[in-house]
Amino acid sequence: MARIAFVQCQVSQLDEPVYSRMYELDPHSVAVVYWNDYGFARQRIDPEIGIVPDLGEPGGRDYPKVWIDRSMAGAHRDILAAVLQFKPEIAVLSDQPQLARLRLAFALRRRGVRVVFRVDKNQLSERPRRGFALALERQVARGAFDALAPTSPLTSAYYAWPAARESVLFPYATNERKFAPPPEVRARKRAETRARGAIAPDAFVFVSATKFSSRESPWELVESYARIADIGNIHLLALGDGPLLPEIKRECARRGLDRVTFPGFVPFRDLQDYFFAADAYLHLVAVGPWEVSPQDALVAGLGLVTTETVGSASVFLRGALRRFLVPFGDRALSAARMRELAFDPNSAAWFEPARLATGDYTVDATARRWLEAFK
Repeated sequence: MARIAFVQCQVSQLDEPVYSRMYELDPHSVAVVYWNDYGFARQRIDPEIGIVPDLGEPGGRDYPKVWIDRSMAGAHRDILAAVLQFKPEIAVLSDQPQLARLRLAFALRRRGVRVVFRVDKNQLSERPRRGFALALERQVARGAFDALAPTSPLTSAYYAWPAARESVLFPYATNERKFAPPPEVRARKRAETRARGAIAPDAFVFVSATKFSSRESPWELVESYARIADIGNIHLLALGDGPLLPEIKRECARRGLDRVTFPGFVPFRDLQDYFFAADAYLHLVAVGPWEVSPQDALVAGLGLVTTETVGSASVFLRGALRRFLVPFGDRALSAARMRELAFDPNSAAWFEPARLATGDYTVDATARRWLEAFK
């Protein structure tokens, strides 16, 4: 038995630690039903980087879970049975196709299970609905589900979820044990990672984590950095892979940008080490409905420069910090903000209010919130 059953298609390195922490705190609190055609580990090649991403994360508890093959006949019947076998009070439906999710929601409600809609859609999405289509989407969500599990306040605003209806924040959570370890661990990893990348101990380091594809606009990153590359001991750690990487490397070499390091694709289990090696994070994308990496960077103690279309930054950067939200494509302003950070030794401390605002978006806060939900 499990009080809460989560149903999702995509295996997520961000959600799994939440389930693991819930199980650690209360073994009877959680079960997860995965509904896909590949099992518990991703097997498909990411078309933008040409590899199967290594998203494994060691150290978590093995929470109760089951896999249903959605490609098989009778998959809907099987998914319903899989959820009901845990005898949950609450089922949280995440990323299923809309019609399948609605069908499952009504079937569960007929059997006395409360159903919660977990969704990340918001007005910063690439294709949000508007007008009548948005009004209809809101009415469907309110009629089909007992409660909302938004990934952020932006989601609640998009659905205009009534204050009187139940809602439980279920973000793409940052694992604070991973990104905010004891200071001595961070200092050791910082020194080791800089030494491995031949980065000077006293350099100011910007880090980015992006796919080198046109969708994520890596040229904005390189061109913004190029504007400040020769004004001091400033280094760029550009994590990631993709079809544009060879061209970008050649262009950096041609222009003599010799303080740029391209480690390639970094497995998620190692990502925090590169954050610890840096001082500020760059995320200069055209569209970022939420984007968890700026949130991770804030939790890790970094400064931040990002575009105003990035949801997480728009939520966490308030007041004077909003100047670090720049219009997409404004390379001069991006470079000016980078320069501002690089030439003030206390710039990371400016972001303390934003770091405090991430407190509700950590794995531990999310796990405890679900344990308290609907009592």
